[in-house]
Amino acid sequence: MIPEPLRAIESDLRKAGARRQYNGLAARLEEIRRVADEYFAELPDGDPLRLEIAHWVLDTIEWARLMVTTQRQGLSNELARLPGIATYTVGRYQDHIGHRLPTVCIDL
Repeated sequence: MIPEPLRAIESDLRKAGARRQYNGLAARLEEIRRVADEYFAELPDGDPLRLEIAHWVLDTIEWARLMVTTQRQGLSNELARLPGIATYTVGRYQDHIGHRLPTVCIDL
């Protein structure tokens, strides 16, 4: 059984992921690692709970990686659509002659 302090941190991490607030992700993952290490230090070497906690931590990290990857891909798709929208707007709502295509500058 996964200790309650680890579950609480995971719950906080998942809530932040649901809100797309990834700015504290590294700190939360570090806290999970630190707390898991504390539990590992208390458990004997052959205890099956060590393996269960290790798998749980790895699953949590994989979930976080997947959420960040998905968010980045979504933002990348939105950025890729910007020039197409600008070109469509110029051709449809403005006279082509005498107008330049709009440029987009995004500071990342």
